Amino acid sequence: MKYFKRYLFISFVSMLNLSLVNAQCNTNTNICQLNSGPFTFVAPGVPVSSCLDFYGSGYGYIILYISQSGPLELLIDGDATTGYLDLAIFNIPDDVEPCDAILDITNEISCNYATHSSGCNQIGSSFSCISNITAPNVLAGDRLMIVVENWSGTSTNFSLELGPLPAAQSSVANATINTVSQILVSTSSPYQMSAVDNGGTWSGFGITSGGLFDPSFTGGGDFVVTYSIGSGACEAFDTYTITVNSTLAVELSSFDAYCDGYLTKINWTTLSEKNSDYFIVEFSEYGEYFETIGIINSEGNSIVERRYTFNYENNFVSGYYRLIEVDVDGVRQEYDSYFVACEIDKFKIYPNPVAHKLFVNLKQNNTQNIFYEIKTISGRIVDFGIFKDAINVEYLAKGVYFINVQVGQIIQVSKFIRV
Repeated sequence: MKYFKRYLFISFVSMLNLSLVNAQCNTNTNICQLNSGPFTFVAPGVPVSSCLDFYGSGYGYIILYISQSGPLELLIDGDATTGYLDLAIFNIPDDVEPCDAILDITNEISCNYATHSSGCNQIGSSFSCISNITAPNVLAGDRLMIVVENWSGTSTNFSLELGPLPAAQSSVANATINTVSQILVSTSSPYQMSAVDNGGTWSGFGITSGGLFDPSFTGGGDFVVTYSIGSGACEAFDTYTITVNSTLAVELSSFDAYCDGYLTKINWTTLSEKNSDYFIVEFSEYGEYFETIGIINSEGNSIVERRYTFNYENNFVSGYYRLIEVDVDGVRQEYDSYFVACEIDKFKIYPNPVAHKLFVNLKQNNTQNIFYEIKTISGRIVDFGIFKDAINVEYLAKGVYFINVQVGQIIQVSKFIRV
Protein backbone atom coordinates (compact mmCIF):
# COMPACT_ATOMS: atom_id res chain seq x y z
CA MET A 1 0.00 0.00 0.00
CA LYS A 2 2.87 2.39 0.87
CA TYR A 3 4.63 1.86 -2.46
CA PHE A 4 1.41 2.61 -4.34
CA LYS A 5 1.10 5.92 -2.46
CA ARG A 6 4.75 6.69 -3.06
CA TYR A 7 4.38 6.74 -6.82
CA LEU A 8 0.95 8.35 -6.63
CA PHE A 9 2.45 11.39 -4.91
CA ILE A 10 5.65 11.82 -6.97
CA SER A 11 4.09 14.53 -9.13
CA PHE A 12 2.64 16.19 -6.02
CA VAL A 13 6.09 16.30 -4.36
CA SER A 14 7.63 17.75 -7.52
CA MET A 15 5.13 20.61 -7.40
CA LEU A 16 6.07 21.22 -3.76
CA ASN A 17 9.80 21.56 -4.47
CA LEU A 18 9.66 25.25 -5.37
CA SER A 19 7.73 26.11 -2.24
CA LEU A 20 10.21 24.17 -0.06
CA VAL A 21 13.38 25.75 -1.38
CA ASN A 22 13.48 28.46 1.29
CA ALA A 23 12.73 26.10 4.18
CA GLN A 24 15.73 25.38 6.43
CA CYS A 25 16.64 22.04 7.93
CA ASN A 26 17.36 22.15 11.66
CA THR A 27 21.07 21.78 12.48
CA ASN A 28 20.94 22.52 16.18
CA THR A 29 19.93 19.06 17.42
CA ASN A 30 22.57 16.43 18.12
CA ILE A 31 22.73 13.31 20.23
CA CYS A 32 25.50 12.23 22.57
CA GLN A 33 24.10 9.22 24.41
CA LEU A 34 22.78 5.77 23.58
CA ASN A 35 19.14 6.75 23.88
CA SER A 36 18.02 10.30 23.06
CA GLY A 37 14.72 12.06 22.61
CA PRO A 38 11.91 12.49 22.28
CA PHE A 39 12.39 14.73 19.24
CA THR A 40 9.48 16.55 17.66
CA PHE A 41 8.93 16.72 13.93
CA VAL A 42 9.42 20.03 12.10
CA ALA A 43 8.40 21.42 8.73
CA PRO A 44 10.29 19.91 5.77
CA GLY A 45 13.31 21.45 4.14
CA VAL A 46 14.37 20.88 0.54
CA PRO A 47 13.56 17.29 -0.61
CA VAL A 48 16.68 15.11 -0.28
CA SER A 49 17.87 11.48 -0.47
CA SER A 50 17.38 8.56 -2.81
CA CYS A 51 14.37 7.07 -0.99
CA LEU A 52 12.45 9.71 1.02
CA ASP A 53 9.18 10.88 -0.55
CA PHE A 54 8.88 14.22 1.25
CA TYR A 55 5.20 13.48 1.37
CA GLY A 56 4.97 13.08 5.13
CA SER A 57 3.60 15.61 7.59
CA GLY A 58 6.80 16.21 9.55
CA TYR A 59 10.56 15.66 9.50
CA GLY A 60 13.41 15.28 11.94
CA TYR A 61 16.96 16.60 11.32
CA ILE A 62 19.60 15.39 13.75
CA ILE A 63 23.38 15.74 13.64
CA LEU A 64 25.27 12.74 14.97
CA TYR A 65 28.93 13.14 16.03
CA ILE A 66 30.81 9.85 15.84
CA SER A 67 33.32 9.37 18.66
CA GLN A 68 34.09 5.68 18.05
CA SER A 69 34.30 3.81 14.76
CA GLY A 70 32.09 0.84 13.97
CA PRO A 71 28.87 -0.22 12.24
CA LEU A 72 26.13 2.38 12.59
CA GLU A 73 23.47 0.43 14.50
CA LEU A 74 20.61 2.89 14.87
CA LEU A 75 16.91 2.78 15.81
CA ILE A 76 14.27 5.42 15.10
CA ASP A 77 11.21 4.71 17.26
CA GLY A 78 8.02 6.79 17.01
CA ASP A 79 5.61 7.30 19.90
CA ALA A 80 2.90 5.48 17.90
CA THR A 81 3.01 1.71 17.34
CA THR A 82 1.78 2.05 13.76
CA GLY A 83 2.74 4.12 10.75
CA TYR A 84 5.73 4.41 8.43
CA LEU A 85 8.90 6.22 9.50
CA ASP A 86 11.47 6.56 6.72
CA LEU A 87 15.15 7.26 7.35
CA ALA A 88 18.12 8.66 5.36
CA ILE A 89 21.68 9.20 6.63
CA PHE A 90 24.26 11.53 5.09
CA ASN A 91 27.95 12.09 5.73
CA ILE A 92 28.85 15.78 6.30
CA PRO A 93 32.23 16.53 4.66
CA ASP A 94 34.65 18.93 6.34
CA ASP A 95 33.92 22.63 5.71
CA VAL A 96 30.44 21.83 4.37
CA GLU A 97 27.32 23.01 6.19
CA PRO A 98 25.04 20.12 7.23
CA CYS A 99 22.04 21.45 5.31
CA ASP A 100 24.18 21.75 2.19
CA ALA A 101 25.67 18.26 2.60
CA ILE A 102 22.28 16.54 2.42
CA LEU A 103 21.55 18.21 -0.93
CA ASP A 104 24.38 16.15 -2.49
CA ILE A 105 23.22 12.55 -3.05
CA THR A 106 26.86 11.35 -3.12
CA ASN A 107 27.01 12.08 0.62
CA GLU A 108 24.22 9.62 1.37
CA ILE A 109 25.52 6.50 3.16
CA SER A 110 22.20 4.79 3.95
CA CYS A 111 18.48 5.14 3.20
CA ASN A 112 15.71 2.90 4.52
CA TYR A 113 12.24 3.26 2.99
CA ALA A 114 10.24 1.44 5.69
CA THR A 115 8.66 -1.83 4.56
CA HIS A 116 6.32 -2.20 7.55
CA SER A 117 3.88 0.14 9.28
CA SER A 118 5.29 -0.56 12.75
CA GLY A 119 6.13 3.01 13.83
CA CYS A 120 9.88 2.33 13.75
CA ASN A 121 12.86 2.05 11.44
CA GLN A 122 16.35 0.69 12.01
CA ILE A 123 19.77 0.56 10.41
CA GLY A 124 21.54 -2.68 11.33
CA SER A 125 20.27 -5.57 13.42
CA SER A 126 20.74 -4.57 17.08
CA PHE A 127 17.02 -3.89 17.59
CA SER A 128 13.76 -5.73 16.95
CA CYS A 129 12.23 -3.27 14.45
CA ILE A 130 11.11 -5.27 11.41
CA SER A 131 11.93 -2.48 8.90
CA ASN A 132 15.72 -2.79 8.72
CA ILE A 133 18.70 -2.73 6.34
CA THR A 134 22.44 -3.46 6.70
CA ALA A 135 24.42 -1.00 8.81
CA PRO A 136 27.18 1.02 7.09
CA ASN A 137 30.54 1.43 8.79
CA VAL A 138 31.44 4.92 10.05
CA LEU A 139 34.65 6.36 11.49
CA ALA A 140 35.50 8.37 14.59
CA GLY A 141 35.40 12.04 13.65
CA ASP A 142 32.60 11.62 11.11
CA ARG A 143 29.64 13.99 11.24
CA LEU A 144 26.36 12.55 10.07
CA MET A 145 22.99 14.13 9.32
CA ILE A 146 19.97 11.92 10.02
CA VAL A 147 16.75 12.82 8.21
CA VAL A 148 13.55 11.18 9.47
CA GLU A 149 10.30 11.34 7.50
CA ASN A 150 6.99 10.89 9.37
CA TRP A 151 5.39 9.40 6.26
CA SER A 152 2.08 8.37 7.84
CA GLY A 153 1.80 11.19 10.34
CA THR A 154 0.68 8.84 13.12
CA SER A 155 3.61 9.65 15.45
CA THR A 156 3.99 13.06 17.09
CA ASN A 157 7.60 12.54 18.16
CA PHE A 158 10.38 9.94 18.04
CA SER A 159 13.43 8.76 19.93
CA LEU A 160 16.79 7.74 18.57
CA GLU A 161 18.94 4.95 19.98
CA LEU A 162 22.41 3.72 19.09
CA GLY A 163 23.38 0.09 19.45
CA PRO A 164 25.90 -0.95 22.13
CA LEU A 165 29.59 -1.58 21.49
CA PRO A 166 31.17 -2.64 19.20
CA ALA A 167 28.71 -0.47 17.24
CA ALA A 168 29.65 3.16 16.49
CA GLN A 169 29.18 5.64 19.35
CA SER A 170 28.36 9.36 19.47
CA SER A 171 29.54 12.32 21.57
CA VAL A 172 28.94 16.02 22.26
CA ALA A 173 29.78 18.45 19.43
CA ASN A 174 32.97 20.51 19.59
CA ALA A 175 31.87 24.12 20.07
CA THR A 176 35.38 25.62 20.15
CA ILE A 177 35.35 28.96 18.31
CA ASN A 178 38.05 29.43 15.67
CA THR A 179 40.38 32.42 16.09
CA VAL A 180 39.65 35.54 14.04
CA SER A 181 42.16 35.40 11.18
CA GLN A 182 42.48 39.13 10.41
CA ILE A 183 42.76 42.50 12.10
CA LEU A 184 39.33 44.08 12.42
CA VAL A 185 38.73 47.83 12.44
CA SER A 186 35.53 49.84 12.59
CA THR A 187 35.49 50.15 8.80
CA SER A 188 36.01 46.42 8.12
CA SER A 189 33.45 44.40 6.17
CA PRO A 190 31.34 41.88 8.14
CA TYR A 191 33.42 38.89 9.26
CA GLN A 192 32.09 35.32 9.25
CA MET A 193 32.88 33.59 12.54
CA SER A 194 33.27 29.81 12.59
CA ALA A 195 33.67 26.97 15.07
CA VAL A 196 35.22 23.52 14.94
CA ASP A 197 31.71 22.08 14.48
CA ASN A 198 29.46 24.51 12.65
CA GLY A 199 25.67 24.52 12.55
CA GLY A 200 24.94 26.02 15.98
CA THR A 201 23.70 29.44 17.08
CA TRP A 202 25.72 32.62 17.74
CA SER A 203 24.78 35.43 20.11
CA GLY A 204 26.27 38.69 21.32
CA PHE A 205 26.42 42.34 20.35
CA GLY A 206 27.05 42.86 16.63
CA ILE A 207 26.71 39.24 15.55
CA THR A 208 23.88 37.42 13.76
CA SER A 209 22.62 33.99 14.82
CA GLY A 210 24.51 32.62 11.81
CA GLY A 211 27.84 34.08 13.03
CA LEU A 212 28.26 37.17 10.84
CA PHE A 213 30.01 39.84 12.95
CA ASP A 214 29.78 43.47 11.75
CA PRO A 215 32.59 45.79 13.01
CA SER A 216 30.97 48.81 11.31
CA PHE A 217 27.95 48.27 13.59
CA THR A 218 29.86 47.71 16.85
CA GLY A 219 32.56 50.33 16.39
CA GLY A 220 35.87 49.97 18.24
CA GLY A 221 36.22 47.92 21.42
CA ASP A 222 36.19 44.35 22.77
CA PHE A 223 33.03 42.30 22.21
CA VAL A 224 32.22 38.89 23.71
CA VAL A 225 30.30 36.49 21.48
CA THR A 226 28.88 33.09 22.42
CA TYR A 227 28.44 30.02 20.26
CA SER A 228 26.21 27.10 21.27
CA ILE A 229 25.39 23.87 19.50
CA GLY A 230 23.14 21.00 20.52
CA SER A 231 20.38 20.94 23.08
CA GLY A 232 19.66 19.60 26.53
CA ALA A 233 22.33 17.28 27.86
CA CYS A 234 24.11 17.45 24.49
CA GLU A 235 24.56 21.22 24.44
CA ALA A 236 28.09 22.59 24.10
CA PHE A 237 29.15 26.23 24.01
CA ASP A 238 32.17 28.52 23.84
CA THR A 239 32.82 32.26 24.21
CA TYR A 240 35.30 34.47 22.37
CA THR A 241 36.36 38.11 22.66
CA ILE A 242 36.54 39.96 19.33
CA THR A 243 38.73 43.07 19.30
CA VAL A 244 37.82 45.87 16.89
CA ASN A 245 40.28 48.74 16.50
CA SER A 246 38.74 52.17 16.10
CA THR A 247 40.74 52.78 12.93
CA LEU A 248 43.72 51.21 11.26
CA ALA A 249 46.21 53.93 12.10
CA VAL A 250 48.97 52.78 9.76
CA GLU A 251 48.98 50.99 6.42
CA LEU A 252 52.38 49.29 6.42
CA SER A 253 53.78 48.39 2.97
CA SER A 254 57.20 46.94 3.90
CA PHE A 255 59.41 45.92 6.82
CA ASP A 256 63.00 44.77 6.39
CA ALA A 257 66.06 44.19 8.57
CA TYR A 258 69.63 43.25 7.66
CA CYS A 259 73.14 43.23 9.15
CA ASP A 260 75.77 45.80 8.30
CA GLY A 261 78.79 44.93 10.40
CA TYR A 262 77.93 45.31 14.05
CA LEU A 263 74.67 47.13 13.23
CA THR A 264 71.27 45.77 12.29
CA LYS A 265 69.54 48.23 9.97
CA ILE A 266 65.75 48.11 10.26
CA ASN A 267 63.62 49.84 7.63
CA TRP A 268 59.88 50.12 7.16
CA THR A 269 57.55 52.08 4.93
CA THR A 270 53.99 53.30 5.47
CA LEU A 271 51.56 54.13 2.68
CA SER A 272 49.24 56.13 4.96
CA GLU A 273 48.92 57.13 8.60
CA LYS A 274 45.97 58.31 10.65
CA ASN A 275 46.25 59.35 14.29
CA SER A 276 49.46 57.36 14.64
CA ASP A 277 51.66 58.20 17.65
CA TYR A 278 54.87 56.15 17.56
CA PHE A 279 56.55 52.87 16.62
CA ILE A 280 58.15 50.39 19.00
CA VAL A 281 61.03 48.23 17.72
CA GLU A 282 61.53 44.97 19.63
CA PHE A 283 64.18 42.23 19.64
CA SER A 284 64.21 38.58 20.74
CA GLU A 285 67.15 36.23 20.31
CA TYR A 286 64.91 33.13 20.09
CA GLY A 287 61.59 34.63 18.96
CA GLU A 288 59.78 34.08 22.27
CA TYR A 289 60.31 36.97 24.69
CA PHE A 290 60.71 40.37 23.04
CA GLU A 291 62.29 43.47 24.58
CA THR A 292 62.00 47.07 23.43
CA ILE A 293 65.17 48.33 21.74
CA GLY A 294 63.86 51.59 20.31
CA ILE A 295 60.92 54.01 20.00
CA ILE A 296 60.45 56.10 16.88
CA ASN A 297 57.88 58.88 16.57
CA SER A 298 55.57 58.46 13.59
CA GLU A 299 54.40 61.13 11.16
CA GLY A 300 50.95 60.99 12.76
CA ASN A 301 48.73 61.76 9.78
CA SER A 302 49.80 61.20 6.20
CA ILE A 303 48.42 60.04 2.86
CA VAL A 304 51.80 59.71 1.15
CA GLU A 305 54.61 57.19 1.51
CA ARG A 306 56.79 57.61 4.63
CA ARG A 307 60.06 55.77 5.25
CA TYR A 308 61.61 55.01 8.65
CA THR A 309 65.02 53.65 9.66
CA PHE A 310 66.34 52.42 13.00
CA ASN A 311 69.88 51.10 13.66
CA TYR A 312 70.58 48.62 16.43
CA GLU A 313 74.01 47.55 17.73
CA ASN A 314 73.64 43.78 17.50
CA ASN A 315 77.02 42.62 18.89
CA PHE A 316 76.93 39.99 16.14
CA VAL A 317 73.98 38.22 17.78
CA SER A 318 71.30 36.80 15.47
CA GLY A 319 67.63 37.15 16.41
CA TYR A 320 64.11 38.28 15.65
CA TYR A 321 63.00 41.88 15.16
CA ARG A 322 59.39 43.03 15.50
CA LEU A 323 57.54 46.30 14.87
CA ILE A 324 54.59 47.60 16.90
CA GLU A 325 52.58 50.71 16.01
CA VAL A 326 50.75 52.65 18.73
CA ASP A 327 48.09 55.20 17.84
CA VAL A 328 47.04 58.27 19.84
CA ASP A 329 44.26 56.26 21.54
CA GLY A 330 46.78 53.72 22.82
CA VAL A 331 45.65 50.96 20.40
CA ARG A 332 48.60 48.75 19.49
CA GLN A 333 49.14 47.08 16.12
CA GLU A 334 51.65 44.21 16.20
CA TYR A 335 53.34 43.04 12.97
CA ASP A 336 55.07 39.74 12.20
CA SER A 337 58.63 39.23 13.40
CA TYR A 338 61.62 39.10 11.03
CA PHE A 339 64.71 36.93 11.59
CA VAL A 340 68.17 38.41 10.97
CA ALA A 341 71.48 36.57 11.06
CA CYS A 342 74.23 38.88 12.30
CA GLU A 343 77.11 36.59 13.19
CA ILE A 344 80.65 36.89 11.85
CA ASP A 345 81.06 34.89 8.64
CA LYS A 346 82.90 31.67 9.56
CA PHE A 347 81.63 29.39 6.79
CA LYS A 348 80.69 29.93 3.14
CA ILE A 349 77.27 28.75 1.98
CA TYR A 350 76.98 28.27 -1.79
CA PRO A 351 75.52 28.51 -4.35
CA ASN A 352 73.19 31.33 -3.32
CA PRO A 353 70.53 31.52 -4.75
CA VAL A 354 70.25 27.72 -4.96
CA ALA A 355 67.91 25.44 -6.92
CA HIS A 356 69.07 21.91 -6.12
CA LYS A 357 71.94 21.31 -3.66
CA LEU A 358 73.48 23.59 -1.03
CA PHE A 359 77.15 23.24 -0.05
CA VAL A 360 79.08 24.34 3.05
CA ASN A 361 82.71 25.41 2.68
CA LEU A 362 84.73 25.62 5.90
CA LYS A 363 87.54 28.15 6.01
CA GLN A 364 89.74 25.71 7.94
CA ASN A 365 90.33 21.96 8.17
CA ASN A 366 87.72 20.14 10.19
CA THR A 367 87.33 16.60 11.55
CA GLN A 368 84.14 17.23 13.55
CA ASN A 369 80.53 16.62 12.55
CA ILE A 370 78.84 19.56 10.82
CA PHE A 371 75.27 19.95 12.08
CA TYR A 372 72.75 22.03 10.17
CA GLU A 373 69.23 23.32 10.68
CA ILE A 374 67.12 25.09 8.02
CA LYS A 375 64.37 27.52 9.08
CA THR A 376 61.76 29.58 7.28
CA ILE A 377 61.86 33.36 7.61
CA SER A 378 59.26 33.05 10.41
CA GLY A 379 61.48 30.62 12.37
CA ARG A 380 59.79 27.27 11.55
CA ILE A 381 62.29 24.38 11.23
CA VAL A 382 61.91 22.59 7.87
CA ASP A 383 65.07 20.43 7.80
CA PHE A 384 67.98 19.41 10.04
CA GLY A 385 70.71 16.79 10.22
CA ILE A 386 74.43 16.12 9.84
CA PHE A 387 76.04 17.61 6.74
CA LYS A 388 77.76 15.08 4.47
CA ASP A 389 78.47 16.17 0.90
CA ALA A 390 75.56 18.51 0.15
CA ILE A 391 72.07 19.41 1.38
CA ASN A 392 69.22 18.69 -1.02
CA VAL A 393 66.85 21.68 -1.03
CA GLU A 394 64.80 20.78 -4.12
CA TYR A 395 61.79 19.92 -1.96
CA LEU A 396 61.68 23.39 -0.36
CA ALA A 397 59.20 25.92 -1.67
CA LYS A 398 60.76 28.88 -3.44
CA GLY A 399 61.61 31.71 -1.05
CA VAL A 400 64.04 32.95 1.63
CA TYR A 401 65.45 30.59 4.29
CA PHE A 402 68.05 30.64 7.06
CA ILE A 403 70.53 27.85 7.74
CA ASN A 404 72.22 27.32 11.11
CA VAL A 405 75.57 25.55 10.74
CA GLN A 406 77.37 24.28 13.86
CA VAL A 407 80.88 22.86 14.08
CA GLY A 408 81.82 22.17 17.68
CA GLN A 409 81.07 25.36 19.61
CA ILE A 410 81.06 27.54 16.49
CA ILE A 411 77.62 28.44 15.11
CA GLN A 412 76.82 30.54 12.06
CA VAL A 413 73.43 31.61 10.70
CA SER A 414 73.28 32.43 6.99
CA LYS A 415 70.49 33.43 4.65
CA PHE A 416 69.90 31.72 1.30
CA ILE A 417 67.29 31.90 -1.44
CA ARG A 418 65.67 28.81 -2.92
CA VAL A 419 64.83 29.45 -6.61
